[in-house]
Amino acid sequence: MSVARQPASPDRLTYEQYLAEEETNRRYEIVDGERFFMTNPTRRHQEILLNIAEALRAYERVSQRGQTIIAPCDILIRRRPLQIRQPDVLFISREQLAQCSADTDPTPLEAAPELVIEILSPSETRRIREEKLDDYGAVGVQECWVVDPEAETIEVIRLRGKEREVIGAYGPGETLRSAVFPDLSVPVAAAFAR
Repeated sequence: MSVARQPASPDRLTYEQYLAEEETNRRYEIVDGERFFMTNPTRRHQEILLNIAEALRAYERVSQRGQTIIAPCDILIRRRPLQIRQPDVLFISREQLAQCSADTDPTPLEAAPELVIEILSPSETRRIREEKLDDYGAVGVQECWVVDPEAETIEVIRLRGKEREVIGAYGPGETLRSAVFPDLSVPVAAAFAR
């Protein structure tokens, strides 16, 4: 999804202002206190998102290890200046969930999920992707799947702060394996099924 900068305000958005706002149905991220709205995702993007979420939900039910959450779900990167990211899909363990507010509370996740999934959009630059990975690593996200809808590939990246290790790049006919949840595997064809 492409990101459009909201008109600049004289003051950057604070965490307290963010919490006081009315609910919005538009997807956005907040970077250094500035809100960046995302364009509507394509139907193909949403189809891939749901395919991956269904695979993670199946794993969730069998393993009982955590919860699958789809966008929009905010992950708090930092309070000052406010930084919030919204991955397309995430999987968070029960241990990390126990550190978060109640599931009826709309505040951002303050405990990092172990796994996030980012589905690339044509307008997303390498720099934006790198910044997201830096943010995820900074708060303790351990793994990111970068999904390329055009190439129909999924890259599994292990995060350790600003350090990254590509665990594998998986294409059609292959099955990806999570580094963080070794019993989690997803056939690439299932992620891109129509």
